[in-house]
Parts: sequence; structure tokens; C-alpha cells
Amino acid sequence: MTGAFTICANNYLAHAKTLAVSFKKHHPDKKFIIAILDAPNDTIDYTDLGADEVLWLPNLLSELIDTLQAQYGIAELCTVVKPELFKYFFHKDYEKVLYIDPDIKVFSPFVEVFAALEANQMVLTPHICSPTGEVGHPLDKDLMRTGIYNLGFLAVNNTPEVLRFVDWWDKRVKAYGYHDLKKGYFYDQIWLGYGPAFLDNVYVLRHLGYNVANWNLHERQIIKQVDSFAVNNEKTPLRFFHYSHYKMENEPQIASYNKNFNLDNRLDIVPVFDLYKRCLLANNYQGLKKVNFIYGKQPVLKTTSLQPKANRLKRAYKAFKQVLKILLGK
Repeated sequence: MTGAFTICANNYLAHAKTLAVSFKKHHPDKKFIIAILDAPNDTIDYTDLGADEVLWLPNLLSELIDTLQAQYGIAELCTVVKPELFKYFFHKDYEKVLYIDPDIKVFSPFVEVFAALEANQMVLTPHICSPTGEVGHPLDKDLMRTGIYNLGFLAVNNTPEVLRFVDWWDKRVKAYGYHDLKKGYFYDQIWLGYGPAFLDNVYVLRHLGYNVANWNLHERQIIKQVDSFAVNNEKTPLRFFHYSHYKMENEPQIASYNKNFNLDNRLDIVPVFDLYKRCLLANNYQGLKKVNFIYGKQPVLKTTSLQPKANRLKRAYKAFKQVLKILLGK
């Protein structure tokens, strides 16, 4: 049995449904599961998400989430639980398991992935397959900090060697699953750099139709066809587009940190973003984005960052008053 899964909170279910529907369209014989790290909400119809199954992580991993939710924010927590879910599916006797980020849309069947899994234990997709330029952001030097491989996608076979690797990965992300680039941590992603070093038969999938995203547009041009898309040439089908950090409210930006490409200077990507936006809106994006998540450390309000400066000003003012009293002889 082969299964694919994603993880999200309620406020990201428009994205997860878009992914589920698109994956099932091209892989009707594969099972797709949405794992929700949140509490049930009366306003959401969980039977209409396009998935074969919905897993409630607070029930499945209650002790783990209770232990870690004060330590990690919701985005971190959704990646910290990922190895546990791989193990869950292994124990359910899935032979092949794929993880796919919820902000991905599938455009055609994963032919190369399943072919690679016939002879390999793991399939990874690199962020880039060729050097970037020297100006802007992100560049190849920047991507080194977040990991050579993008963990928006991971495909593995259920083997004893992979299980041992996932056990090790599980320990690392539970302890160090932070988004803290200054300390060298980036969610669960950086640890998969050890995949080709720790495991035999790891396949690095360099097909340019996979994991197309804002960070690799320097090497990928989208070609619109009659009812599909291709990359660079008509013989390379677009398999999936990763809309990482895209917010339709911020167009023409495609990601806040990307200083090189947007919807104004890359007209070739406009059709895939317009299609994605239509899917999100049809899947209740406007309503779901307002649903507050329950689990995970709540984000610190930006105004709190002004407090240390305010405290310093208060101390300086007190010191000034003391000096003034001395000068005035009071």
C-alpha cells in the first residue's frame, strides 16, 4: 500500500484540500491523508477535504504534543511531528510513504518518484539543481543555511534502514526543531542532508518539474500548454509547484523574502499562481485563514520588541534627572 500525507492546522485547510484534490486527481489508486494539528471547529466540514482520511494529531500524539507545544510554534510543531507520522504509517504496513507540504499543488503524476522507489530507499528533491546568480535573495549561499534538500517533499520505502534513520531524525527534531538560523536550526529540514550519508540507495531527483518554487525560478521557466504545464521545454512536465510563503494579499510578491522574482517580472508563472489562487478561494481560504490555531507557542506580538528600548529610555531619563538635581544644587 502507498500513502501520501500532509500536516497542518485548521487555518491552512484550504491549502491542504487543494493539495489533496490535485494529488488524488493524478494518483487515484494512492491513499491521501490530512493530519490536523488542531482542535475540531464547528464551522469546518472535515468530510469535504478531498482526502481519503483525516487524522487528528492531538489524539494520535497527545503526550508528545502536550510536552512540546509550549516549546515550539505551530509551524515548528507541524514539522516536529513529521517523523512520528512516518513511523505511524510504517506500523500500519504502508510500503511506500510520501510527505507533501500543504502549500503544494500537484499538476501531473509522480512517475519518476515511484520509478525511483523501485530501486532506492529514499527520494529527495534539492532546492536548486544549478548555481544561482550573485545578486538578490535567496542565493545558493543562503539556501545552505536551510538545507540542500527541501522537505516540502519526501518519499521513502518502509525498510529497516529507513526506520532506523527516521528514529534518529525523530530524536533530533524533537530536541532541535526550531526555526533559528543563527543557531543553525531550520525545522526538520536540515537533518535530511544526512540522508545520502547515512543510507544506501538515496535518489536525488533532479527532474526540474518537481518542487518548482520561488527559490529555483532562476533555472526554471514555466510553459503553458493546452491543459497542462511544462518546465523549460515541452518534454519536461510540471509535476508539482510549491507555493511556499505565498500570500495572495501580497501580490505581486510571491514570497516576502524573495527579492528576485515576482508576478510582474516573471509573467510565465502568472498562470500557475492564478490557478492556485482560484483553488484556494473555492476551498474557503477567506474563512479558514481567520480560524485561530489552538496548539503551539503563540507568536510574540511585535510591539513587545519595543519594551527593552522603552526600559532603556526610562533608565536614561532617571539618570538625567539625578544629574540635573546635582547641577542645580538640589
